[in-house]
Amino acid sequence: MSQKIKVLLTGAASSIGRTILKTLLVHREQFDITAFDIKKGKTMNFLEHFKSDVKIVYGDLSIPEESVEATTDKDFVIHCGYLSEATSNRNPRLAQKVNVMGTRYLVENLECNSPSCFLTMVSTVGVYGDRLRSPMITVGDFTAPSVGDNYALTLLQAEKFVQDSRLEWTIFRPGIILDVEESFLDSSFFKMPLASHLEFVHVRDMAFAVVNSYERRASLWNRTFNVGGGELCREIYQNFIQKLMTVAGWGDITFPERSFATYNRYGGYFSDGDALEEIMHFRAHTLEHFFEELQKSKTLVSRLTTKVFGDLQKKNFLAQSEPYKAFKQNDEEKLRLFF
Repeated sequence: MSQKIKVLLTGAASSIGRTILKTLLVHREQFDITAFDIKKGKTMNFLEHFKSDVKIVYGDLSIPEESVEATTDKDFVIHCGYLSEATSNRNPRLAQKVNVMGTRYLVENLECNSPSCFLTMVSTVGVYGDRLRSPMITVGDFTAPSVGDNYALTLLQAEKFVQDSRLEWTIFRPGIILDVEESFLDSSFFKMPLASHLEFVHVRDMAFAVVNSYERRASLWNRTFNVGGGELCREIYQNFIQKLMTVAGWGDITFPERSFATYNRYGGYFSDGDALEEIMHFRAHTLEHFFEELQKSKTLVSRLTTKVFGDLQKKNFLAQSEPYKAFKQNDEEKLRLFF
């Protein structure tokens, strides 16, 4: 029997980390899995379910000594151990500490403790910034995160530590990740301009590509890839949210002027997205598959309906719109971020 691949997954309880962990577990006969994440209630509630099949290490990547054990003697490392987009944008200083310095310390520990490992970093389409006027994106394009997008800015800085390391690595920049377990209906809903071109990728397809990157590492070594679902996963944002409303049973809903930002976000179509598909053959889901899953996810639809369109319905939801709030309050500083 061949020896198992010793894999470390950082951010194992994050949105994408959860699906990656479950995908690794499908192939548990191939992998000896170590899951690393911060020790807090939500994280522990998720990870403790897998303690019979996974070695769980709790720690903070921004404290170098706390990841020494996890980074020792590994063949394969999957890095998605960052603050969420919302938290990163609310707290730039913490984002710099966790996303940037955490990645630096992870890389340094790996160089010492697992110098022959292969590192796959999950980044974001946000590194390209606003692409309303030039929606076709390639990996070689200039990177310029939108003003205020500290999540994308810190991940771009983190990419640099990976690229400059002595490790073998690949970086995946996914488009908008489709996951029925995640709500699109939060304050970020209004920050995306309605005219945005978006390329999506299903969370399970993304996880498949990440997990299988070790097997295909010879073709991925020291390369960065855009990760999207292709033509069947592309849509204009206005059309996407209308479909989202329809599937959730909310019908044709209109919002007042200035509810949505008109620039300074991210998005676009990956004109070089087939490069990874030709290597990995990871695309198995389309936008239609996602909406079908969402339709069947009665618990999710019910939860969102109650949360967003209970009692005061649209008025409550509109209160989450930062662009609309800036417009109503004539907040010139914030208006410049959205219009």
